[in-house]
Formats: sequence, C-alpha cells, structure tokens
Amino acid sequence: RLWMLFGGRVIAATGFSIVMPFLSIFLYTKMGVPMTIVGMIFLGNALSGAVGQIIGGELADRLGRRPVMWTSMAVRGAVFLLLSLAIAEMVDLRLISALLMVSSFTGSLFEPATNAMVADLVPPGRRLEAYSILRVGQNIGWTLGPLLGGILAMLSYASLFVFTALTSVVVAVIIFTKLADPRRTAGQVDRFRDLLRIGKNRAFLVLCLASIPLSVVLGQMTSTFALFSEDVVGISVAEVGYLYALNGAMVVLLQLPMARYINRFRMSHVLAAGALMYAVGYLILGAASDMWILVVSMIITTLGENTTSPASTNLVANISPENERGRYMGVSGIFYTFGWSVGPLVGGVLYDSLVADPVVLWASIASISLLSMAGFALLGRIIPRAVDRVDGRASGPQAG
Repeated sequence: RLWMLFGGRVIAATGFSIVMPFLSIFLYTKMGVPMTIVGMIFLGNALSGAVGQIIGGELADRLGRRPVMWTSMAVRGAVFLLLSLAIAEMVDLRLISALLMVSSFTGSLFEPATNAMVADLVPPGRRLEAYSILRVGQNIGWTLGPLLGGILAMLSYASLFVFTALTSVVVAVIIFTKLADPRRTAGQVDRFRDLLRIGKNRAFLVLCLASIPLSVVLGQMTSTFALFSEDVVGISVAEVGYLYALNGAMVVLLQLPMARYINRFRMSHVLAAGALMYAVGYLILGAASDMWILVVSMIITTLGENTTSPASTNLVANISPENERGRYMGVSGIFYTFGWSVGPLVGGVLYDSLVADPVVLWASIASISLLSMAGFALLGRIIPRAVDRVDGRASGPQAG
C-alpha cells in the first residue's frame, strides 16, 4: 500500500507541478495582475486550504483514509478542468480566483489522510524513511512536471490545467480500485468542538508555529523565485522549468540517503539545520546575475527541503495519539498550508517594493526562515528526547 501511495504521488505531483510554477507568471505577464494581487490570490488559497486540512483530517479519522483520498482527487480533477476553460477564455479574475480556492480546498483534504495512512501502516522506527519515499515520488513528479509545463506553457496555459485534471482523476481511480484502508486500533475520536484541546499540547503547538515562517519562505519557490528568475535574471520560461526539474531530481536521488543519515539526530535539531539551509539558499539570490547562481540557490534550498519535510511529518506522527492521527496531521497541515500560501503575498509585497534592490529583497526573505530556526531550537528544549527521536512514540501528556 505504501508503494501504491508512492505511485499516486508521482502522478499527482506531475500534474500539480505542471501548473504551479507557471501560475504566477501567467497572472503577471498575460493578465497584467500585480504581484501583490497575485499574492492575495494565493492567500485566498491558503484560507481554503486551511479549512480543507482540518476537515480532511477529521473525515480521515471518522470515515477512513481511502474515501477521503479518492473523493478529493476526483473532485479536484473536475475543478482543474473548469479552470482550463476559464484560463482559455481569459474570464474574470474573480472567477479564476474562486476556482483556485476550490482546488486548494479539495487538494488539502488529501494530505492529512495520506500522512495518517502512512503512520497506520509503518512502525515508528521506519516512518521517516516511509515519508521520505513519498517525497521521492512527489519529486519525481516535480522533475517531470515543470519540464512538460515549460513546453505546454509555450503552446497554451489552458493545456496545463487539462493535464492536471487528467492526472487527478487517474490518482482517484487508482486509490478507489487498488487501495484498502489499514486496520487501526479502535479508539474514540473526540467531537469536532473538542479540537481546540490540541492547543494544550505545548510541543505540538510550538512545532506548528515554528513551521509557519519556514513554509512562508518555501512558498516563494513557486511564485517570487520563478518570477525573479525570468523577470530580473532574464532566463526563459523553459529554463525555469529546468530549475524545478533540478529540485525534483535532487529529492529523488538524495532524499532516502539523507533520511538514513539524519535518523541518528533529534528531529528538532534536524529542523533547525534545515531552516538555516533555506536562509543561506535564498540569501545568495541577491547576487544572481545568471543561471548558475540560480542553480546554486536551488541546490542549497533543496537540501533544506530534504532535511525539514520528512522530519516534520515524522515528529507530528510521534506526538499524535493513534486514534487522532488524522486530526493532528490536519491541524499541522493548516499551519504549513497557510504559510506556504501566504508566502506569495509576502513575497509579492516585497517584490513590488524591493525588486530594484535584489540584495535587500532576498535578505528580507531569507531572514524569515531564521524565525523558524529559533522556534525549532525552542522545541528541542521542551520536547521529551524520546519523542524527539525518529522512533519516538507519543505518550499522552509527556508528548506535550
């Protein structure tokens, strides 16, 4: 079942990454939308995605992981098909924004159910590798998608959304026909209105809050970074696709070896180190004058991504009780999705204000990830060492 999820991630990520790196370029260059407004559109996606994360986690605990996963992908495929028509006709920006919000909502239903299923299937000591395997699948898609997207975008931006719609439907069919829900230890799922009790888990709350600045910085990758590379550095749209393909290839080749290496360290320390890598990777963009500096930046930020992403998900799995895994994954996903989606708004405001001084622009963005570094350092001081290890287990109040 883990390898079925892997295959689904490859297909879904291929479709999604065909669209996302080029969406801000389309809105800015073809529709004449200022980057600040583009950022506000991504903020709307964040709000709908946050709602989707929590509802997806709740439904995954109550209805099972599989029904939530295949339904969300099927609906998302229909929404992307509508988006392709809207883009082709260059309809009102408000309608395009509304459809993007719906697609964000349906996509966010999928993630907590998937992460909870992995935690159900895999014993604690192997979860970091399992989440890394899914990231490899996702980034095989991120390798293929931008390469295809760079070609399709030169033909028609609407074709990007058609392809993404098809991949979403294929994933829905695979999950519906081939994947079974794992058996789980029986446990009473709390009422929805008891959700706020999660906030009493101090370690989990610090982890979520510390993740926001990091995901804000990560959100620059599909917006500000892409636009800066084309608009200021002067590379082509196809070359932007090559940069994202490099990101995906590095995850495919390095994610599992890196996961096995960081197994020996505390997860909070791993997260802090990854946040520092992001800061360094973005800081050097201030000196970007050609493709090669962009390549170096992408290499460093991808190493940070390989370090932080599976470690964060693994730590949430350690902290969460088994019968509330979907809920904890959903709540943590709210913070990640919000930061990732508000990132383009932050980047858009900074871009419109500071694009004439790239050093200040990217130093400002890089400094945001240092807030996460400080938060993860604080987490390492308050979380029990047993929970902070790769094979840690939640133990009620001790985990909080």
